Amino acid sequence: MKVREGIVKGYKEMKVPYAFLNKSENPTGLAIVLPGMGYTVKSPILHFATGAYLNRGYDVLHINYEYHTDPYDHFTFEEVKSALASDVMTVLHEALYDEDYKSYYLVGKSFGCLAMPEALNFAPLQKAKTVWLTPHLKEKNVFETMLNSQNKGLCMIGDRDSFYNKESLEQLQTNRNIDYFIPPGADHALEIDGQTLESIDLVKRVVKMINEF
Repeated sequence: MKVREGIVKGYKEMKVPYAFLNKSENPTGLAIVLPGMGYTVKSPILHFATGAYLNRGYDVLHINYEYHTDPYDHFTFEEVKSALASDVMTVLHEALYDEDYKSYYLVGKSFGCLAMPEALNFAPLQKAKTVWLTPHLKEKNVFETMLNSQNKGLCMIGDRDSFYNKESLEQLQTNRNIDYFIPPGADHALEIDGQTLESIDLVKRVVKMINEF
């Protein structure tokens, strides 16, 4: 596997690292991974999903923003959201400048989902398949994007997740373009608190669904 790392100057000239992973000489497409605030690309679901995409012949782009680190301590949540949207778009323009893939996946975990509405307006991604992992359903932009999305999508969120909202999900499920998996007892990590083996089985099922989508 080849890994090409880069850094762009993002919001307020702060550094945003990214990594391009490649395993195939003739890639099928590109999967773009937008991790959570603390749930990084090394966390179980994103780690194994990355491997699944690579094994299917896809390149993978990790956008490794670092909003949990000291330089961002003084940012309000609203400013971090602004930084996220700006930084993701800066990386996409930089990383995809000379690239032309036939197929795209956009995979967001939690906080990373907040960048998906704007990313889907980026010309190469307008027909991308979307994977919404534990999205912030109370965020208006996320909710409205999912409700009106014409992109084929997969959303997974547990009923013990603090972002879970039954009424919102009932509305969202009227959009037949997105399939939903709502594992009972699953928390924000899509794991079951206090149940190690059951959590491993759930992570396996989630990754399998991502791989088959």
